[in-house]
Amino acid sequence: MNSLRISSLLGLAFLAPAATAGTLFVDANLNTGANDGSSWANAYQGSGAVQVALTASVAGDDIWVADGVYITSQTGTRTESFRMEDDVRVYGGFNGSETLLSERVLGATPSIMTADVNGDDNTGGSNAENSYHVVRAAGANAGSLLDGFEIQAGNANLGSSNNDRGAGIICGGGATMTIQNCNFKGNRCTFGGGAGYINGASPKFIDCTFESNDGNNFGGAFDMAGASNVLFDRCSFTNNTANRGGALEIFSSNGVVVSNCLFANNSATGSGGGGGMWMGSGGNTQIINSTFANNSSSSQTNGGLRNQGTSASVANSIFWGNTGPGGAMGVANQLGIITNVTYTTVMGGFAGVGNSAANPGFVNSGASDFSLSAGSPAIDAANNAAVPATASLDLAGNPRFVDDPTVVDTGVGSIGIADMGAYEKQVANFPTTAYCFGDGTGTACPCNNAGGAGAGCANSAFASGSTLTVLGTGSISSDTILLSATESAPNKPGVFFQGVTQQSSGAGVVLGDGLRCAGGQIVRLEVVFANGAGAAQSTVPVGFVGGALSGDTRRYQWWYRDANWGSCSGQTNLSNAVEFTWIP
Repeated sequence: MNSLRISSLLGLAFLAPAATAGTLFVDANLNTGANDGSSWANAYQGSGAVQVALTASVAGDDIWVADGVYITSQTGTRTESFRMEDDVRVYGGFNGSETLLSERVLGATPSIMTADVNGDDNTGGSNAENSYHVVRAAGANAGSLLDGFEIQAGNANLGSSNNDRGAGIICGGGATMTIQNCNFKGNRCTFGGGAGYINGASPKFIDCTFESNDGNNFGGAFDMAGASNVLFDRCSFTNNTANRGGALEIFSSNGVVVSNCLFANNSATGSGGGGGMWMGSGGNTQIINSTFANNSSSSQTNGGLRNQGTSASVANSIFWGNTGPGGAMGVANQLGIITNVTYTTVMGGFAGVGNSAANPGFVNSGASDFSLSAGSPAIDAANNAAVPATASLDLAGNPRFVDDPTVVDTGVGSIGIADMGAYEKQVANFPTTAYCFGDGTGTACPCNNAGGAGAGCANSAFASGSTLTVLGTGSISSDTILLSATESAPNKPGVFFQGVTQQSSGAGVVLGDGLRCAGGQIVRLEVVFANGAGAAQSTVPVGFVGGALSGDTRRYQWWYRDANWGSCSGQTNLSNAVEFTWIP
């Protein structure tokens, strides 16, 4: 295929560009400007400005929130909360100068949603005035998003109208919204679900942390009842407590998926048990590629996970160091009665295909580092088929399916076998060369959109641009190559493609809003949709699809749609390129 036809090859004309939504700006610390939300200079002001923006928003709007403290009520009314709206996306963590979402640095300038109306919880004051819930998501639809906030100090302690549960967030009324990049900390209730309560709803929690929440009776972090299709992906549950279900309680709920999650140092303090998780009264929860470590139950056997009457399944996970009464650490203290447990490490051993009793070799469990050390028997020991298509990244945001040539494969799969547990051991096991960067070292990016070192040109979501890496081994006889792109446009389609030559001696030539680096005979390898974090991975045998032979040097690149970039009309962009020579 002639390289001059690459625009038509990659154009994917059947995919229309997305519309651009309006943006409202919020800054609690601002005291000048028009206070109308039209720009950072005129942002909505004060500790109540987030709710003002939510009330003013219409479907399709984005709300950008600068760092600062935002409280649930300006009047001291405890029933007031931040109320999510349909098809409105609320982003926190800005410093108040950004023009692109990608310029936001999460964690550097926190946006705090708090129920501590008087602001005295940490200085010896009472929490009696705190709102019952920090966030309400009653019926918020799939277009509703909460991203990049610290959610604190909810105090759900009134035994009526659900005001005794879900102190951080309460999801009901069929809510299907997404909550991501949020930290729920120090919320408490008297019934269940210190961080959140889910009833008759199907929310998704992605890249969230739940720390030091108190659920009193049920579910230190989350309690759910009558829920369906709830997702927790790449979430961390630590130091939460409740009488039953130290971190998570799943009661009479179907279709719950817990993937790439860590449960550590949570505790069940009552007779119900399940220091990490409790499940019961029906349901079919799936636990995949998750780690349960150092959780405890003070009076019931199952310190890790307790199952009372569900058809749950566990795959590709690790249960280690969980304790029962008196510090007991046998197999029964790790995992309750579950008939479908596969490719999982359980302290003391557990019956099931692919299961192991070998020490997983955490890097430093005492310091709460539950990633895998070099040579861990949990590496390349999972079942690729059990990994959901939407869970291609581990808890740290690194690719799954990374082959470690120093470890004997004990799992099953064809293209880089996944590791057990929440973390995938990252290994560079094949010489590759990255080139053609959008950082100004080669051809200038066409839209004044220089990217970061080692990446492509900046895009609408990430100022650093998209980075392509190659994992695995480029062997014709044993092809484990995985092409992995990060920080491209989220939820947009793209193409992994192969070229024979470098364009412009490796400096690249302008294509759309980026630089095309691979030239000559072009082969389209695979069309992939990036996930919500802008990450995409290949799934095909790269060498076979590309027609490579031993001794061939080939160049690889990721092209993707990016209709939201405002300074150019190309509406497409590319990553850097990577080249290597195939071996026999």
